[in-house]
Amino acid sequence: MSYSFGDIVIIAFPYTNMNNAIMRPAVVLVDVGDEDIIVARITSQKRDVKNEIEVHNWKSKGLLMPSYVRLSKIATLNRRDIKKKISKLDDVDIEESKQILKKLFDIE
Repeated sequence: MSYSFGDIVIIAFPYTNMNNAIMRPAVVLVDVGDEDIIVARITSQKRDVKNEIEVHNWKSKGLLMPSYVRLSKIATLNRRDIKKKISKLDDVDIEESKQILKKLFDIE
């Protein structure tokens, strides 16, 4: 299965110390078709950070509570760790994510 920017998946996302992982929702950023996929984590913890977006229509996306895509917390993970695809971000969320990533990576 191939994934597109903005797809919401359930995946084993590692803690920053890389010792453990937790099944959690994440947004697909890049799928080039090999065994790896680049994702940004989704969290229910709102932070006053300029590098995250609030997920609009979170209930219809299969998320359990109001959620935020933390675009500064990305990981390259093995696609075998994806449990399932549950939804896709709305177009407005996708565009906002792209704008934040452009600023974050200083892309013009």
